Amino acid sequence: MGTGSSVAGRVLELAGDCSSLGKLARRVMEARIDPCTGMSLVSHCVSRRILSSLGAEAPQGLLSPALSEPRGGSDLAGVETSAELLGDGRVRITGEKVFATNALYASAILVFARSSEGYVLALVEPGASGLHAEPLDLEAYSCSGVARLRLENVEARLVAGPGREPYLAVLRSLAESRVLVAVLALSLASTVLEKAVDWALSRGVYRFQAVSHRLARAYAGLEAAKALVEKAADTLESGGRLDWALTSAAKYIAVEAGLAAADAAVRTFGGHAARRGTGLSELLLHLYALEPAEGTSDIQLEIIARSLEKQRAARRNTG
Repeated sequence: MGTGSSVAGRVLELAGDCSSLGKLARRVMEARIDPCTGMSLVSHCVSRRILSSLGAEAPQGLLSPALSEPRGGSDLAGVETSAELLGDGRVRITGEKVFATNALYASAILVFARSSEGYVLALVEPGASGLHAEPLDLEAYSCSGVARLRLENVEARLVAGPGREPYLAVLRSLAESRVLVAVLALSLASTVLEKAVDWALSRGVYRFQAVSHRLARAYAGLEAAKALVEKAADTLESGGRLDWALTSAAKYIAVEAGLAAADAAVRTFGGHAARRGTGLSELLLHLYALEPAEGTSDIQLEIIARSLEKQRAARRNTG
């Protein structure tokens, strides 16, 4: 699926400055990008958009967000990586990060940490003294340079903080990245569905309704999910109030529709789904790995449920 340099080049070509989520979403779905490029693009744009929201200049090249930690995952408030303020726009960082996508290829790594005075964001150079990057042994997306990072008194450039502003910027980025994960799920699922249709037609089984109707249902689900994802992307792009329910719904529906398409493909291929050379099994693995990305479907439903509860309370207070 490509080397680190080729993936980085493709990401930078597709992503641009990552400012328009609506255009980016449509570009990714139309391009039918491979999983390596897709996951790397998601992480690169998350980093760029965090920096942009804080008014910080993004460095050239591929970026890696180092946000998750071994104990807390995406529990931002529980971040344990520490930052010592050195003055003159420098910090010293100590801690550990996991699932840092692009970290093995990146030109700069955006690290979320906490100082005694509040949250901070800092840019770390890949070759910095005290930085140790270890590739994670993953079945999916290892091609996206995903690493575990250990930082031992690593000096970095402070880009935001100390205070609450970096926390809020990263929190918003989680909602935005859910939409980008949804886009990737739809792109991969559309490729899977095309393979299933081609297979059914070539084998002469498409004429059976049990086959053609299941593929038609998968197509309808993907098209409906696509409309919702585009709405969520356009809403984020408008710069209005963040709608957590909408972004979670977009990710939930896109992944569920993608998994339904995967199921339809497996049923269509039958035992041939496990054969090497079809290109199906690897795509399915990458697609299924998106279910827990930025929160499982259960977590998305919990966010939506809480949002509905708050909406009802707000209506009662104004009624």
